[in-house]
Amino acid sequence: MRKWFKHTKNEKGLTLVELLAVVVILGIIAAIAVPSIGGIIENSKKDAAISNAQQVLSAARLYAASGGETATPVLNGSGISEYHEDITNPWGNGAVDYTVSFDETVPKISLSFEDGKCDVGYDSDGNAEPINATDLSNEGRGACYEPSN
Repeated sequence: MRKWFKHTKNEKGLTLVELLAVVVILGIIAAIAVPSIGGIIENSKKDAAISNAQQVLSAARLYAASGGETATPVLNGSGISEYHEDITNPWGNGAVDYTVSFDETVPKISLSFEDGKCDVGYDSDGNAEPINATDLSNEGRGACYEPSN
């Protein structure tokens, strides 16, 4: 037992090769993880944009149910804004613009974010194509049109 204890007492730390192996493994893990995290962050911003659109559509339903004007489109919350919290831009401090139109009493929305990567209720050419709550829920992140700035 004493021989083993003396033998292990003289071994201190890791060799250079072992340290290099650990650094290489950590580098490989970081190279895999960083792009994945970037995608997760971008997806969470798109989810926030969809959530903002759903919030405005819910407010529009309350607006219509309380006798609000549904014959003409509502721009940037005129009348609807009292039914929802402030809409924030997930990509920063840029403006959030939306238009709510009504198909009878069913609200549809077109929503865009300044400097954003997700406009809701637009077609692939960037033209407003208002979307209702059911389609928005079904499409999820797929309802995001990425504008070319």
